[in-house]
Amino acid sequence: MSEASPAQRALAAAWRHSWFRLGCAMLGLFVLLAVYAPFLANEAAIVWWDAGGISLPVIADLFNRNTFGKQHELLFNLFALLLPVYVLLWRMLPGRTIGRRISVCALILLACWAVVQVPLLPRPSGGYQALWAERPTTQRTSTTVHRDAGAARWCLLAPIPHRWDATYPSAVLKPPGWTNPATGAKTWLGTDPAGHDVMARMLFGSRISLTIGFIATGIALLIGTFIGAISGFAGGWIDLVLQRLVEIMMCFPTFLLILAVVAMTGRDIFVITLVIGLTSWAGIARLVRGEFLAQSVRDYVTAGRSLGLSSGRLMFMHVLPNTMAPLLITATFGIAGAILGESGLSFLGLGDPRVASWGQLLNHGRENPAFAWLIYAPGFAIFVLVLALNAVGEGLRQAFDPKAAP
Repeated sequence: MSEASPAQRALAAAWRHSWFRLGCAMLGLFVLLAVYAPFLANEAAIVWWDAGGISLPVIADLFNRNTFGKQHELLFNLFALLLPVYVLLWRMLPGRTIGRRISVCALILLACWAVVQVPLLPRPSGGYQALWAERPTTQRTSTTVHRDAGAARWCLLAPIPHRWDATYPSAVLKPPGWTNPATGAKTWLGTDPAGHDVMARMLFGSRISLTIGFIATGIALLIGTFIGAISGFAGGWIDLVLQRLVEIMMCFPTFLLILAVVAMTGRDIFVITLVIGLTSWAGIARLVRGEFLAQSVRDYVTAGRSLGLSSGRLMFMHVLPNTMAPLLITATFGIAGAILGESGLSFLGLGDPRVASWGQLLNHGRENPAFAWLIYAPGFAIFVLVLALNAVGEGLRQAFDPKAAP
């Protein structure tokens, strides 16, 4: 059996911390809720059985552009279908490293996403919606299994048979536990001022938070790593110019800069994600510069130069892998910061009104202080998600940093 690598030993040390395990568990729960949100809150039936046979309407609805029109929704839906395949692949590739396994899974997801973009097959345009209107005599049971005796139909609906973007009559600002007369189902967390089911919007809001957190942090890591690597490895006047650019970026109040750009360009969710990523790289660039300054005087770099290796190969093939630990730790805290940034924008009314966001629910709660569930539910979700990310980041910091206190 091969000896464990330093990274594997560090991760094993991090796993021994209870807070790290708790943070990973909470983060995994949020990811699963976001991935399988259409199976938990949807008007489309999960299983439908009639005289024509058994069908899975929710699977067809996953690729309905009228229901899921944005690309991040399509990626989440594809990941929901591919997750069982990933579990099998993870077990079938025991000799591969964690990084290679993740790369294989990412390539499969991107390939499926590219195939779905090609309009080879007709897509459903209306979806399987308003099933309750088709069968008004059907009553909901506690097991979410439904039967219409006249038509001999069976169907299995989602635990929350409400769409996140659907408005229902007489459903404005109803308390938790209110029964929706249009569906016969209860609203677990009540409704908002527009008549949406708050629980359904909470589930799909997790998709928005995770999307912004990971994509914005990825953009910031890409820019900050590139600038910091060149600055720390090249030195001289290149380092001087790049560090002045970094200092200029750090002088701007980031949140006010995001507010100004969003006000000028529009409140699209991807514009917000791009702006957060483009304004959050300065700290990462300084961190990478410091790591490259420390690594560039090591013996392996001197040996590489003597062998005639190019600067680009030395930087990105040899030095950069030795700086991944602090970057990984910084990324966890950056994801939490991006989530808080988007929630703050939505709370101020500058978020994308076409998506479900926890910050929007907080804004509704601010405008309607008597309806406390609009504040406590998204506030608690943001608190727990950010706490989980900080716990994971702190566990990684203590595991990878030899100077950290045990």
